Amino acid sequence: MFEIYLILVTCFLLPICFLITNNLIYIYHQLKSLKQIEETANLMNIDNKHILYIAQIYINRKKWLDCITILEFYRKQIKINELIILVQYYNYIGLCYQSINIYKIATKYYLKAYDKAPFIKQTLKNLANIYKLSGDTDNASKIYDQLTNLSKDKDI
Repeated sequence: MFEIYLILVTCFLLPICFLITNNLIYIYHQLKSLKQIEETANLMNIDNKHILYIAQIYINRKKWLDCITILEFYRKQIKINELIILVQYYNYIGLCYQSINIYKIATKYYLKAYDKAPFIKQTLKNLANIYKLSGDTDNASKIYDQLTNLSKDKDI
């Protein structure tokens, strides 16, 4: 009887241990990456991939102000030919403002992303979602229609 008890307890605890271990490894990799970036000699010339990675870490940890601050700082240093990176910056900043329920500013950043690259699906989804959240169903339906048309055009 005691063996059955041990088997049941082990079966229950193994998945929990697996999940905890995975989260610890994930946190370790995040901290290791942040430490490598922090040790960079020139903080003004950090690669955009690293900035986006840091932004994702801040978003996952719900540190909205930190994310907005770092993206706003490095946004001004993006070169003209890195349009997709700029759009990602605007989408992340909009997501941060949307997460703290400041929909007008989030809409402003999503519209900036839309103006730079109007055919990126994620930008269209974000813009439609923010319009829906702020109660602007007309604009939300227009964006959903545009998103649907974009999906149909890609299928052809």
